[in-house]
Amino acid sequence: AMAADRVPPEQVNKAVRALLAHEKRKDAEKLGDKAALIEASAPVFVTIGLKTIPKRQIMKPAKISLRHPLYAMAENGACLIVKDSAKKDTRAYLEEHGVTGIAKVLSVEKLRKNYKEFEAKRQLNNSYDIFLTDNRVIGLLPKLLGKSFFLKKKHPIPIEMRKGNLQAQIQSALNCTYLHVSGQSIAVKVGHTLMSDRDLTENVQAALEDIGKAVPGKWPAIQTLHLKSVDSVALPMYSALPDGARAADDPSDEPFAKKRKAADGVEPAPTGKTAKSMRKSDAAHATTGAQLAESAQPK
Repeated sequence: AMAADRVPPEQVNKAVRALLAHEKRKDAEKLGDKAALIEASAPVFVTIGLKTIPKRQIMKPAKISLRHPLYAMAENGACLIVKDSAKKDTRAYLEEHGVTGIAKVLSVEKLRKNYKEFEAKRQLNNSYDIFLTDNRVIGLLPKLLGKSFFLKKKHPIPIEMRKGNLQAQIQSALNCTYLHVSGQSIAVKVGHTLMSDRDLTENVQAALEDIGKAVPGKWPAIQTLHLKSVDSVALPMYSALPDGARAADDPSDEPFAKKRKAADGVEPAPTGKTAKSMRKSDAAHATTGAQLAESAQPK
């Protein structure tokens, strides 16, 4: 089934409008009358709640397509990490083919020499929106880049630099966003708060198509989907019927749910009436959000 069959486009748009209205109000409160003059962009995420913890850790990030790319036109651009011997040729290739979006080409040797200290690694991490790498050196990077890169979901995206059209590969990498499986809760960056309602809605819808294929277990493994910014509430877009509803007569079901809650601090999935009332409340929240968004529209 397509994502739109599971997550109605109007529900996505309600969540988007409510979120953007919330961000506008928040900025106005912070900045007073200067709100119209100063606009800060904050990332927007689709958060995915899985029904169970994935059995194995998946290191390679999954590509998620977007209608309106985040990285291709990004302010800080991308850093491309290459083999020592390829640095000169890569620079020349990028210039010759007019490849945009790569702000820095960094060799493994320079990375090893200039970014030993934690502070230097942190600065490198903050200097670029996304990191791409020649897939021949990707195995060296976890040690050279350090934990902060992986905690901040800045895993370098591998590129086949010996095969095919390098320009097309770089463009394709910059046109996507990435899903990192790191547990039962996953966040995928799909836009930012300065996007229009329409562009952000289109990005969320495009992302949902790939998210349903990319998570371990695909759509049947997804319990909830929400939209949020860094400090907003999570706005509901989708909630699956809890598995517990199907297995209510299974005596082992409840203890397992309690054990899982104790193990990872996640509430067991609600069943029966609770789930129904939660879905009603979710729908009410989304509707209220949409009303707020509409009231925030300039007349």
